[in-house]
Amino acid sequence: MANLTMANPASHNNEAPVKYKTIVYFICTVAALGGLLFGLDQGFIANSLDTIQKVYSLNVEGAEHYAAALAWGGILGALLSGIFARFLGRKKSLIFAGFLFSACSVISAFLPPLGMLTICRFMLGFAVGVASFIVPLYLSETAPVGIRGSMGTLFQLMITLGIFLISLTNVLIAKLFTSPSMALPLMFLVIGIFALLMFLGAFILPESPRWLLLKERREEGRKVLQKTLTSENEVNFAYTEIQNTLKETKSVSNIIFKGYFLKILVVGILLQMFQQLVGINLMVYYSPTIFGYAGMKGFYAVMAVPTVFLIFTFPAIRLVEKLGRKKLLYIGGIMMLITMLAAGLAFLSIGNSTDSASISAFPKAVLLISMVIYIIGFAFTWGPVVWLMCSEIFPLEGREVGMTITTMVNWNFAGLVMYNSLTVMKDFGNASIFFVFAFFCLISLVFVRFLVPETKGITLEEFEADLRSGVPLRKLGTISQNQLEPISDLTK
Repeated sequence: MANLTMANPASHNNEAPVKYKTIVYFICTVAALGGLLFGLDQGFIANSLDTIQKVYSLNVEGAEHYAAALAWGGILGALLSGIFARFLGRKKSLIFAGFLFSACSVISAFLPPLGMLTICRFMLGFAVGVASFIVPLYLSETAPVGIRGSMGTLFQLMITLGIFLISLTNVLIAKLFTSPSMALPLMFLVIGIFALLMFLGAFILPESPRWLLLKERREEGRKVLQKTLTSENEVNFAYTEIQNTLKETKSVSNIIFKGYFLKILVVGILLQMFQQLVGINLMVYYSPTIFGYAGMKGFYAVMAVPTVFLIFTFPAIRLVEKLGRKKLLYIGGIMMLITMLAAGLAFLSIGNSTDSASISAFPKAVLLISMVIYIIGFAFTWGPVVWLMCSEIFPLEGREVGMTITTMVNWNFAGLVMYNSLTVMKDFGNASIFFVFAFFCLISLVFVRFLVPETKGITLEEFEADLRSGVPLRKLGTISQNQLEPISDLTK
């Protein structure tokens, strides 16, 4: 297998570039396709709900109930994902999610009665909930430490790619097929085809080496490490680290009530909570109106946000290893704080007017610029980094529990934001919600400053060792990193 050369930011060797096997990039890319499920559903409902309303004669309330079924399914999927991950393994859980998503998409394409369609929507959410848990977990456990951050950001990249692809195809389908009853089945089939790629791809993935060793399938775990790492020396080092970590505790119940686990669990919960409370779902949802104020309508208004989202997620792949996780959270938080304040002030100027012609050019320009910069700021920072860090910070024995809880927090706060934002705008004015989110952006910066650790360039086992030894949150990873010898010295 050919090798690719990249600079290695890992703690073990900062002096020379490290060659990572091409198969590592292939494995991580295929696994990250699970993020497509997330993105497909996020983008699908935004661009097909009007068609669904026409086909099923739904009023606004009925459409909201149908759309909300995804969130309820996602919460249940996230809740059960820890069980799937522990007993089925990471690979089989991905296969299950891909199958469920593909099957429900195909069933929906036959336009069943509304009750069955809603059940399919719920099960699609369930599959997305599983994928949103398993994919970051698998990537963090399989990718070598030097590119773990870059590979972890592929999940968010696939989410944005899914949003872009389904937005584009739905717009084209709606233009080509003016009859809603003809267009809607094709829209469902498209997401089914994309999901099928992930489902089939999951079969060729190796199992997570850490899960295999957790299940005492040592030979299989070692073979996966040999497949993904570049030398036998690295394999021995990683194998020994994982084994030593597993010796620390043998029971999930022994770890989840430990002070160090609860401490890092709070960090994970707050990361996922703030990812939603900075207002991303509202900004994406409200974007057609904002772009409408700026004179952008039709195709450009629909595709602007998915395009910006996709393009500016790419920098995270490099920056997450170059700058680190924490710096990116700072940068994104500041960008979102400023743009939320700007959007709020613009809405104060506009008031509750919805007539674009009666609104002056300046506040429209401020809204447009704020929207674009906000999406950019989220796309390469809080979007990918939160999912990445929540897959890195938990001890191996409690990783499924930690990620189950934090993923559920994300889904719950996503629903909370969407269910209450428009009510707040209606009761207190359009500007109010933007100032609320600006406040949470500010609080998130304080949280990052005092509680969030840096996980760049250290192995999961090093981080866990510091966590167990009582190292302060902000310094987690730095103690073991400074004490460990380079891998190249271990054979001396």
